[in-house]
Amino acid sequence: MKKQSTNRLGSRRGNAMIEFALASLILIPLFFGAFQFGYTFYVYNLLCTQIRAASRYGSVRTFNAGNSSSITAFKTAVKNVVLTGDPSGSGTVIAPGLAATNIDVQITGADGNPASATNIPVNVKVTTATGDNAYKVNALIATFSFTGKPSLQIPYTGQFAPIGTE
Repeated sequence: MKKQSTNRLGSRRGNAMIEFALASLILIPLFFGAFQFGYTFYVYNLLCTQIRAASRYGSVRTFNAGNSSSITAFKTAVKNVVLTGDPSGSGTVIAPGLAATNIDVQITGADGNPASATNIPVNVKVTTATGDNAYKVNALIATFSFTGKPSLQIPYTGQFAPIGTE
């Protein structure tokens, strides 16, 4: 008479390893995708918050339009709020890889043209740049480009100084 094997799992050795290998082909890309989406969404949300703060700051800041350098100083201060949260630009950049060239600030009059000493400001618009200056987020696997988004335009309610300079 033949003796029966006492090892009941003798023919099933290695099954768990093979099942894990097969399942990992689905789970690992799923985890990487979830991380990439989450990180990109985090950066986008951070950028939305900073653009909102910069738009609010720009809408109440005094607009000195006495010369072009004063208008540039206004736009630089608004860009600095997006970058560091401070109009002076001191501190660390809040969003990773964000630079002043990635931000576009427009202050326009009622006719839609840029505000100046003769064109009273009506709107402030802060957005990410388009084209070659678009802000890019290097996530784990791919790079995402925020071209013109996020964007916020709000009415200008600050003081207008047509002959003022900074």
